[in-house]
Amino acid sequence: MIKTAFIGLGYRGKQLLKLLQCLPAFRIVAFADPGVEDSGIPGVLCYNRSEDDYLDMLDRHAPDLVFVASPWQYHVQHALQCVERGCHVALEIKGGLYVDEYLPLMESADRHGCRVFPLENTLFMRENLAVSNIVNAGLLGEIVYMRGGYRHDLRHLLLDDAGNIGNREKTESVWRGRFYQEENGDLYPTHGLAPLCMIAGINRKDRVKCLTSFASKPAGILQRIRDLGGNTDVKIRTGDVVVTQLETEKGILITLTHDTTLPRPRSLDFEVQGTKGIWQGDRRLIYIEGSSPDETWEADAAYIDRYEHIYWHRWGKEALVADTHHQGMDYIMLKALEADLKDEIPYPATLGDLALWTSVTPRSIQSIAEGKTVGL
Repeated sequence: MIKTAFIGLGYRGKQLLKLLQCLPAFRIVAFADPGVEDSGIPGVLCYNRSEDDYLDMLDRHAPDLVFVASPWQYHVQHALQCVERGCHVALEIKGGLYVDEYLPLMESADRHGCRVFPLENTLFMRENLAVSNIVNAGLLGEIVYMRGGYRHDLRHLLLDDAGNIGNREKTESVWRGRFYQEENGDLYPTHGLAPLCMIAGINRKDRVKCLTSFASKPAGILQRIRDLGGNTDVKIRTGDVVVTQLETEKGILITLTHDTTLPRPRSLDFEVQGTKGIWQGDRRLIYIEGSSPDETWEADAAYIDRYEHIYWHRWGKEALVADTHHQGMDYIMLKALEADLKDEIPYPATLGDLALWTSVTPRSIQSIAEGKTVGL
């Protein structure tokens, strides 16, 4: 049994908690969140007297694993306290606050022999894992260009019903909205970038060399504020669409798009293009030269089935039943974490990977502010 605790029991923490209760390998022992009255699980204590009450929880319960699902600005602080007590950490994903933010955590985790698992669930999408296998098998040839992004209308989260930003009580709007008022850059690069790095071996076989970012005006969110009768004099810095171009040392070009304040269906906008073929994630289409009909797209289903990852072979059916909210990928992520802790299958990402993905945020802010290409 993996003795497990939580720091942060907001929207994301509750989602993960619900799934963990389906996995007998994890035994939940305690929670810490100053905004939560009780854990909701009989016999499980909730530490909520202050923002530092989580320290008492760690000392009293000595968990094997701690899920850190607190607001972005607390992630490293909370994770550091965990690893310094010998706890492994399952670290929720954030947008990044400053360059080299994770260095102290990386050094401390190495010193204490603790594992830190980035909880980027898009890594565990069935098709992303299968495309990683397809690329490793050489079907798309040498990778030249990739695209991805976080394209998800968040206006209902960021604004309350009166058009006030950061004011929807008891939601992440309270802290997340502040980033849109203070920064202009790609606030959430990991959903798009993490799977692309996995697919092309970036940060292992190749390194990101530089990036250049551009931001549109913030017209969409101001229009929604106006429509709701809110204060249109409010300061919004983040552009409705932020586009970042990254170049690796081996010459792969990557386009990332942050697009969260305009009306649109949700999309991760994936595309992977190589010297022998191309895959488009949203449209679920593939074209492989010499195999597909000439200049004609094929449905990717047969390829995804043929190159299915071991995670989905083992746990796919149960994942789709247990995790309807995220089409199985959260469940697969937790099973992958369990398998790593049992030394069965290595987890597909490290804290070093997370440091790379999130470095896009401060670098994109710098690139937009200074109007130049920035090295990584």
